[in-house]
Amino acid sequence: MIGAFLVVLSIALLWVFLPRNGQSHRWMELPFFETGVPLVIIMAFSTGLTMVIDRIF
Repeated sequence: MIGAFLVVLSIALLWVFLPRNGQSHRWMELPFFETGVPLVIIMAFSTGLTMVIDRIF
């Protein structure tokens, strides 16, 4: 359950932080968020996917 939640949450966060109309999200202009947010999204997605696959097998 937690794995699926992490996968869905990371996909939703990715959707929120995608550029719109050629402009990046305003938080992505901050120094830490520019690298930190994508890293957290990728880690949440990979952890959630690992948990889901582990639950299946």
